[in-house]
Amino acid sequence: MTTNAPVTSNQTSAPSRVYAEPHRWALRFWARAFRRFGRWLFITRHVKRFCRPLSLEGIENFERLRGRSALIIANHTSHFDTAIALGVLPGRLYNRTAVVAAADRFYTQRLKSAWYSLRYNAFPITRGGGRAALAYSEWLLQNGWSLLIFPEGTRSKTGDLLPFHPGPAILALGQHMPVLPMYMDGASNILPPKTKNSRPAAVKVRIGEPLEFADGTTIPEANRLMEDAVRALSGRPLPQPPVTTIELALAEDREPAGALTR
Repeated sequence: MTTNAPVTSNQTSAPSRVYAEPHRWALRFWARAFRRFGRWLFITRHVKRFCRPLSLEGIENFERLRGRSALIIANHTSHFDTAIALGVLPGRLYNRTAVVAAADRFYTQRLKSAWYSLRYNAFPITRGGGRAALAYSEWLLQNGWSLLIFPEGTRSKTGDLLPFHPGPAILALGQHMPVLPMYMDGASNILPPKTKNSRPAAVKVRIGEPLEFADGTTIPEANRLMEDAVRALSGRPLPQPPVTTIELALAEDREPAGALTR
């Protein structure tokens, strides 16, 4: 398989944005072999050391992908999230998954960014880069790769799910990809924001049923369904739409269920 993938151009970039090209060598055989045989050393070992205990729910939903590529979406509270999410994937899915990473956070230093690409099969995406920033992601999906992506776009400082960015919904609809929702609870206790040293903590990972969108589904609709799926795995109630003045007035005039009327 060729790795001559399209990348976004930085000729018209805004000065405040960080643009970085993906390390296309990360898809070559030797790099894939490194990750496959180094998985225990660089992923599994750390997950077992710091996720104590680690409990999994919904692992049967991996089988519902039936070997297809997928867009794996997860909540984001810690830099340890990537290791946990990759660590719970079945081998076949792990071996063909790339990780979407913020260019301004992980791709500003040459050696560190190269290591991140090699270790996780990560690639940079420009925050606020618009549709053009999705070109490499689209190419990967078209060539049989799955993507691990955090739709919130940043780590939640409170643990509450942040609004999803539309990029993952655009990818799912445009490439007709199933979406596998995942929720990780406890990762923020291992490596909280603004800390450098990890510490053991209990982690629970829930994997939901794959989502598939019917033709005609809009980007906002898909975005809402994806956010609702991850939020449902968290066990927290889904946000309710605001009650309008008319609805409130009708509710006040309505007789309670089972009430006697004269």
